[in-house]
Amino acid sequence: MSEKILIIGGSANDFGRETESDLASYQMISMLRKRGHEIILVDDNPYSFTFERDDIQAITATLDAPTLVTIITEHEITAIVASLGGLTAIRLSAEIQELMQEKAPQILGLSLAVMQATQNSKALQEHLATINEPVVKTRLANTVAEAFDAAREFGFPVVIRPVAPMGETLRMQIDDAESLEDGIETALHRSLTHQANIDQSIAGYREVAVVAMRDRQDNMLMIGGVEDLDPVGIHSADSISITPLQTLSDPAMQILRQSTFRILRGFNIRGLTEVRFAVEPNTQEYVVTRVTPYFDRTSSLLMVATGYPVIPVLTGLLLGETLDKVKIPSVYAENTAMLEPTMDHIVVRFPVFSFGELEADWIVTDHRLGTVQKSVGATIGVGRSLEEALEKAIRAAHFNNRSFSPTVMNSLSEDDLIEQIIHPRDNRILVLIEALRRGYMVDELAELTKIDAFYFYKLRRIMELERDVSTAPWDLDTLKDAKYYGLSDGLIAKLWDDEYENIRRYRWDNNVLPTYKAFEPSAGEFEESVSQYYSTFESENESEQLSDKSALVIGTGAFRLGDGAAASFAMASVASELRRLNVPTIVMNNNPHDLLFIPQIADKHYFEPLEISDVMNVIEIERPYHIFVPGNRIKLITSLRQLGLRVHVIPKSKYLPASVEYDETQTIINYFFNGERLYVLAVTQHDNEGIQIDHNVLTESLVDSLPTPELAVLSPGLYQLVTDHLPITEAVTADDIRPMPFTHVAFLSKVTGINWLRMVVRYMLHAQTSADEHILTHWDEQDWLMDTARLRYVDPDYAEHLNIKDVVDNGRFAMGATLKKLG
Repeated sequence: MSEKILIIGGSANDFGRETESDLASYQMISMLRKRGHEIILVDDNPYSFTFERDDIQAITATLDAPTLVTIITEHEITAIVASLGGLTAIRLSAEIQELMQEKAPQILGLSLAVMQATQNSKALQEHLATINEPVVKTRLANTVAEAFDAAREFGFPVVIRPVAPMGETLRMQIDDAESLEDGIETALHRSLTHQANIDQSIAGYREVAVVAMRDRQDNMLMIGGVEDLDPVGIHSADSISITPLQTLSDPAMQILRQSTFRILRGFNIRGLTEVRFAVEPNTQEYVVTRVTPYFDRTSSLLMVATGYPVIPVLTGLLLGETLDKVKIPSVYAENTAMLEPTMDHIVVRFPVFSFGELEADWIVTDHRLGTVQKSVGATIGVGRSLEEALEKAIRAAHFNNRSFSPTVMNSLSEDDLIEQIIHPRDNRILVLIEALRRGYMVDELAELTKIDAFYFYKLRRIMELERDVSTAPWDLDTLKDAKYYGLSDGLIAKLWDDEYENIRRYRWDNNVLPTYKAFEPSAGEFEESVSQYYSTFESENESEQLSDKSALVIGTGAFRLGDGAAASFAMASVASELRRLNVPTIVMNNNPHDLLFIPQIADKHYFEPLEISDVMNVIEIERPYHIFVPGNRIKLITSLRQLGLRVHVIPKSKYLPASVEYDETQTIINYFFNGERLYVLAVTQHDNEGIQIDHNVLTESLVDSLPTPELAVLSPGLYQLVTDHLPITEAVTADDIRPMPFTHVAFLSKVTGINWLRMVVRYMLHAQTSADEHILTHWDEQDWLMDTARLRYVDPDYAEHLNIKDVVDNGRFAMGATLKKLG
């Protein structure tokens, strides 16, 4: 039976919400459409890639329950998917059920009980108690006085969490009575019910997450487990995470697996769920800290790491199919859905922080990590050993923060070193290596940090390897060892005091070449034709050249919240258009949540760092005819062009201009450049709270008065002129024109209803159509999807997450962005 299915989007990108919702939604819609279902997507995220599908009805609307109830009624919705839009979709789905009662559409796979428990830890713990699952002691507080009562009962430290939070959950560890009042007031303010939970602290426990699936016949399987290098007390998004599990014994792992299955059964969940545990390192006893019955960053990481078809299987389970009958893509072995994935490699997720960028604007930041998330994204490294995966993850993060400089590490006093060991910061991995270099013992460091000793032995191996390389220049065996454990050509060149190109040539001359392995759910046990790869230095290669007419699309790397989401949208649009033009398409990036890794938009996917050595390794095996690179990757573009490669740059400003004063506005003229001339597309107003556009101001007389200088560049793209006033009386030259930031590109595409980046690609490849040319030459005749709209990106979470008291130039991050149709 065909259903009218509502998918609630994930709304604004923010701390804890990257692009995983968009990534999953696009895939699930493909599966649902194949089964004949009608899809309505409601979202207000201006960077949504899924929103631009032409086989769904996409509605721009504020995400609140009354609005959604109206949409449900008007469109006769019969079912809701709440598993893709994060905590926002879970909260709204529960509210819809409570408002509509028996008239509410079916929430696919989820009961009201689990949706309520997801938002309210008290409800979660009460339900877990009925199935005999251990939980953290907690008390509900409605006032500051009740919070102090709980703290006296439990003793400090305690953890405060808002009930039914606005946005993602905010966890604050409070160490003393002086901090308690501010903490509880913040939590009560963030709670929709003006309540907070006071939890007994379990700081120092190991944090482990298990992701599993269950069908309607109670068949279950475990997708995988992820462990944090850091103990409980550091937010999981800020921790270095590893899969498969490295330090938990198999008996202990089986206990957590069975606990996860009991929880899925106890809540009668059909589909996918992550259960997060805190494990006492000595006794292996555990408590359940969180149940997440929706696709989140951990699910996204495991989907990549295992190669398991998570979204196709989840789609089938939500619709009532069983694991033995669920429909999955033909590239997988027939029985893949029923088998728990096996990994023959290691994946490390590495957090990325914005401290350096904020400090460049003279904003004081606190680098110390705790229970409140401070990272603004993540990268991953994949290898056959933990050392290789960690080395690749570290360089994928593209550190530009002076805290990561070896010189800074060397100059740390002993007191500073000990302070940073005990109170970890964003650069803690290099601090720990520095401590090992100075002779600290593994057991001593494990006791100080509560990090398992296993990881210190691995870090010591990395330290020893770098030392061996530096003392044995041009030794072939040392080079082979270094490459096997993940050291880049650039790092080896630095250790040998030589040039990168010489190291690369020396490798080639001595046949020290990377091989590529596929992410196969069965680890090669069954014949599969999956398209995701990572590099290592072994003998057998599983990747061959796709085509001599292929295009390689390079991603933008580490995520940066709103700006990163817009960049992900932009490069996914490029790859998708190339494939639509029947160009064999290869993508490369290192963000596990990036939209480039939607299976349908590329033929091959490489999960690699984006340093020149890693990019050249892929180029050397694929030999692409075209290479597309985002314009902010200036060093990479320069290096590729010096090597004589055909590079297409997708023009991009690295950042928006510094925000204007709150009472000021700048006017922006937006252009399309077809390689020969500029065409005026829109005039927008930019202030410190966002961007506003009005189709009606674009009169013929205004367009005729706007400057269109000749550009020196030959490549098509999107550009802007920023001015404080109209009309423009001074002379305007090509030097005054800047590339359009991707945040503005996404906004312009949503408002006009035309994906301008797709048109850029067509003009770059000389594949433009007569319809494209007509749009540009008759733009004044075109109807827009929205006549007036506003993108708003001011968000107050900086103060809460980064402990910043200053006014932040949010134009740099375009964070918390929502799109509102005004007319």
